[in-house]
Parts: sequence; structure tokens; C-alpha cells
Amino acid sequence: MRSLHRDQGVSVIIGTLLLILITVTAAAALGLMISQMQKTEMNRQTQMQAVKDEQIVISGVSMTNNITLWNSTNPNPPFNINNSQNWSSISFNLMNLNTQAASATGISVSSSPSEDNFMYPLNFSSLSGASPGYCNMTLGGGGCQYLNGDTSPSLTIPAGGSIKVTMNLTGSLTGNGIAPSFIGTDQQIDIKVLTSLTNIFEQTYRLPTPVIMYSTATSNLGNNVQQDSIVLDGSQSSAYNATIVNWNWTLSNAVAGSCSDTGNLPPVSGFPSGGKIIHFSPPSPGPFCANLTVTDSNGMVATSPYQFIPMDTAFIPATNMLAAFNSTYYAPPVINVTILDINGNPVNNTAVNYILDTNQFGNLSLSSYVGTTNNLGMSSTNVTCGTGTVKVVSGQLQPITVAVSANSGC
Repeated sequence: MRSLHRDQGVSVIIGTLLLILITVTAAAALGLMISQMQKTEMNRQTQMQAVKDEQIVISGVSMTNNITLWNSTNPNPPFNINNSQNWSSISFNLMNLNTQAASATGISVSSSPSEDNFMYPLNFSSLSGASPGYCNMTLGGGGCQYLNGDTSPSLTIPAGGSIKVTMNLTGSLTGNGIAPSFIGTDQQIDIKVLTSLTNIFEQTYRLPTPVIMYSTATSNLGNNVQQDSIVLDGSQSSAYNATIVNWNWTLSNAVAGSCSDTGNLPPVSGFPSGGKIIHFSPPSPGPFCANLTVTDSNGMVATSPYQFIPMDTAFIPATNMLAAFNSTYYAPPVINVTILDINGNPVNNTAVNYILDTNQFGNLSLSSYVGTTNNLGMSSTNVTCGTGTVKVVSGQLQPITVAVSANSGC
């Protein structure tokens, strides 16, 4: 039997070594690939967790109205902010509740729930020392503008901290000479924040609800005289995620007898406009129209419809009655009566009754036993015959007894 040649043995050994090398190389490559896949998955999980953990809270919104004129070529509303009932700027806080810093890359403000009407600023800035960012980024994409050499289109919100953001609604939400899209003081406001992790955080600020509770309060002035006063209560007004901080009232004379003619509602003089509850004694019997404007702690403002307050003669009660008997040779004997209100003004269209009190000869008579005051607050009746006393009575006023005598005409 022939033995193997030496070269053949060497070939077998080399082949075996190459097979081992290939196996080891393949195993190492597989291990590296698995390791890379694991690392990629870990990074993906880390990124997903970072997105999940990110939490931005929008709070402390405040609105201001301090821009007199948007530009000199548009002197009329809505460009004249002071006369247009539009906000000129908005400020709010961005609070980072996570342990990692966050970056706001896009901020939008809208006066409508519809995303189509959202406005994205050309620039926004922090008031808390963080680096300012400039971006014209919409939720659907878009590019960023870098202004003044700035290279970071985002606002950094420190971990566990907050920054304050302000936007000029007449400037930073527009550009290239295009007229701004104003936010009215009576509109709901929606704020959206887009972060570098593509999270979107949103907060809606709804208008408060002004509620008017109307009643009258009665005071006793003595001598059976009572006066009514107007009580306007706004304590039932409410705010969305806020508190009411200001109540501002208007009280107008209802010239047309109703509140429908809003262009003809002159203000009532002396009316105190501020306060949660108003007590007021009006200078006339009315009727009146009242409305309430409330402001909440977010700076949101809303005004109620008009509350009609009907005429009430007890607002200006008659408090003083004068009665006297006058007899002259040239005129028939007469009882003259004058009625004045609490302000000393004549009371018109008030009934006066003349009652025979004593009639010692049985022939006392008057030309009229019932009268009505005129615009001078006066009423009168002639004594046609007899001697005695007449009691003059009007409403709750203290009656007055007048001695009379008339010999002619009997």
C-alpha cells in the first residue's frame, strides 16, 4: 500500500486552516452585524423614549395692546390697533418638565381652531436669557430663516426650567409688507409649539363667560319713603383654566326704550364702572341697559349681551311735598301743591288726592278732588265754598293738612 505524499498532507492542513479562518471571519462579521443592529435598536428605543419623555407646558399667556399704528399708510382699523379691539402682542411661558433640555423649533398662534388659519412667526424671541431663534416653520414643513447672523433656528428650554416667549402679532406674524392677521380681543387663542423631536404641544385659551345677575335693593328713607337702587352682580362669571381678575361695567340710558338700538345708548353719569358687584342709585327712573366686560388671568376678554333694566320710579322717589292755601281778592281761593324728588327736582305725573278733613258748616267743596303734577311738580284745586281743613295725600309721602276758607260761591 502506498503512503500519502508529503505535499498532499500539507494541502489538507492548509485547507482546514482556511476553513477555520473563514468560519471565524463569518462569525465575527455576524457578531458585528448583530452588535450594530442592537446598537441601532437601542438608539431607536432611546430616541422613542426621548420623544415620549419630552413634555412642554404652555402657561401664563398675557395679551397686550400697545401698538398705535401699524404703518403710516394705514391709519384706520384694523391697522390702528388701539381702535380696533385687536391684540398687538402675546407673551407666554414654555416650561420643560423633562430632565433633558428641549428645543422649540416652531411656534404658532391662531385665533381659530382650524389649522389652516394658524400663523407662524418669521421670528420669535425669549425674554428669559435663552438664545433667540428665528424660524418660519409650519407644521407641514417649510424652511427656517436665520436673521442677524444667528445659526440656531430654535429656542432652548433648559431641563426642569422655563423661558418666556413674546410675539409681536403685527410684525413677527407677517412679512414682506403684507398686512398682519390680527387676533381680536373677543377671539379664542390656540398656541402650538413644535420641538426638535417633532413633538407638538398645544394649549387653547378660551374666552371667559361674563354673567350678569340683576336685582334691585330697597332702602327706607323715613316718613314711609323708600328708594330702589340697581344691583349688578358679576360674581357668576367664569373663565376657562383661569380666574376672573377684572369686571368692567357700562350702564346706558335706553333712549329707545330697549337695548336693541346699540348706537343710541348714552352713558349714565356717575356710574362706577369697576367691581365684581355694583350698587348704584341712578339719577333718573330709567329704563337702562347694562353690560359687563370681564378679563381673566390669561388676559382673555369677553363682553356680555345687554341686560335691560326697566323703568322704576322708586329709583328717584318723591321725598318732599309742599302744600299751601292761597286766597286773594283778585283770584279764587286755591290749594297749591308741589312735589320734589330726592334730588330736589320736580316730580311729574304724580297723583295728588284732596280729602275733606273737617267741614264744620257742611258746605265745604272743591273744584277737584284728584289731581296730577305737571312738569314743574305742581298740582292745584280751587276751594269753591265753605270753611274747614283739607288733607293732601300723595303716595307714601307724609299727608299735609291745610286750613281753607271761601265765602264766595256758597
